Amino acid sequence: MSAASDSGRAGPASPPRREPAPKPVDPTYDVDLMPDDLALARAQIDSGMSAAAEGVLVRRIAVLGTRGQPALEEVDAARGLLAEALWRQGRPVAAGAVAGRIRAGSLELRRPLVMIIEAESLAAGGQIDAATGLMERIVGEVGVDEAWRLRCGIPSRLAWPVPVSLRARRPHEVAAAKRGLEPVPTAAASDPARTAAAHARLEAARQAFALGDLDRGDRELMVALRLDPRVAPEGVGLLEPTLSAEAGTDRLLLYGDLLAAAGRGAEASAVYDRAARA
Repeated sequence: MSAASDSGRAGPASPPRREPAPKPVDPTYDVDLMPDDLALARAQIDSGMSAAAEGVLVRRIAVLGTRGQPALEEVDAARGLLAEALWRQGRPVAAGAVAGRIRAGSLELRRPLVMIIEAESLAAGGQIDAATGLMERIVGEVGVDEAWRLRCGIPSRLAWPVPVSLRARRPHEVAAAKRGLEPVPTAAASDPARTAAAHARLEAARQAFALGDLDRGDRELMVALRLDPRVAPEGVGLLEPTLSAEAGTDRLLLYGDLLAAAGRGAEASAVYDRAARA
């Protein structure tokens, strides 16, 4: 047979090429619960590991410092967390120094917790008046309960107002509650900021009386009563244990004003008569 006939003969057909079957998709996937150092530091602070969070944040701020302008907002957030970590370790001065490095235009400075840290730093530095003014502003903005929650029991040099649910009740209030009687409602205050400031003054009076400083305690009660008369029942409870048989006219008049504002008119009249005889 010739070569030409061999070349014209068709060989066996090759099988068609098949595409590889697609691999099955794995339905499981991983979620990174700690996407960055700030989230890690936040979790550490919430878990009571503030010292560990401090190390994480110091390193992160150093890294961000090499990136320049685009990282400024993250630097502010990291400094806010670092200030919190230091404050929760009982280092308010160091915390205030870190908070002071946050940019003036940053929203981080408006966070209530950062403002609390600034107030505590001022108090630790001996600037009690400035710290008290900032404290009253914070309480006026977020309320007594929220300010107390944010502080989480951290010791303070300031007289932060105590939530109503945590305040001790006088014996006559307990007796009234057992009889099913409700306290006489009072008119609502028109300005929440004045109410917050009144409670702050009330707590300052409580501390002054505890230290035996009756003059300062009386002054704080006078201011509290004029800021919000609704604090009068608590003011009566603070002043009564400090009154003696030889109490002066000024103290008796303050006592009478508190009783009158608390709705105890008959007792107030008797106290005013006693003040007139003093």
